[in-house]
Amino acid sequence: MRLADLTHVFSEDFPLFPGAPPTSRTTAVTVQADGFYAQQWTLSEHACTHMDAPAHFVAGGRTTPQLRLSELVAPVVVIDIARRAAGDPDTVVTPNDLRAFERRYGRIPRNAVVCMHSGWQARIGSTESYRNADAQQVMHFPGFGKAAVDWLLTRRSIRGIGVDTLSLDPGNSKTFDSHVTVLKANRYGIENLRGLKAIPARGATIYLGVIPWRGGSGGPCRAFASW
Repeated sequence: MRLADLTHVFSEDFPLFPGAPPTSRTTAVTVQADGFYAQQWTLSEHACTHMDAPAHFVAGGRTTPQLRLSELVAPVVVIDIARRAAGDPDTVVTPNDLRAFERRYGRIPRNAVVCMHSGWQARIGSTESYRNADAQQVMHFPGFGKAAVDWLLTRRSIRGIGVDTLSLDPGNSKTFDSHVTVLKANRYGIENLRGLKAIPARGATIYLGVIPWRGGSGGPCRAFASW
């Protein structure tokens, strides 16, 4: 069995979606002074590699403690749009991408997590580059188009979607249609994944260790895959 870590290292300088509260960390105690070492963190539920639970966009939607363990282990497929994204940062995953994937790799399994590989993780060292905002502060990075999410929900009964960018939606979205669509369907999303190119396009299993904190609209997530 092979394993691949799909999680970025959590850090106080990890790029955040505009408006998110800043991440901070301090050393609470040290081995030298106190006999043991620990840090204290302040962070948003939606910082670094994390899950969006239905409650993030749906009033009364499920929170992270309400997600079943069986939902956190799933087949994973990777839709690779990196070449297109390199020339068009506003591109989105479309139903045509999904059909092309299936012609090459076979049918997307039921209850799968469908992930977008756009190559965006190469920009992670710079908040400015990762957000890719223009002079009007409109961000430009890839995401899932609503039509693709609708197709996956109605035709393949997926469990969730994942991206290697700041948002399930493209950066220039104002309505967050893909967020609303997948979370209203009582599924979840995972943002800021890494290493998707390293796993098989089809045939791997994803494991999502989301923190089940009380009332969580989502949360930091240790994501990894095996095959």
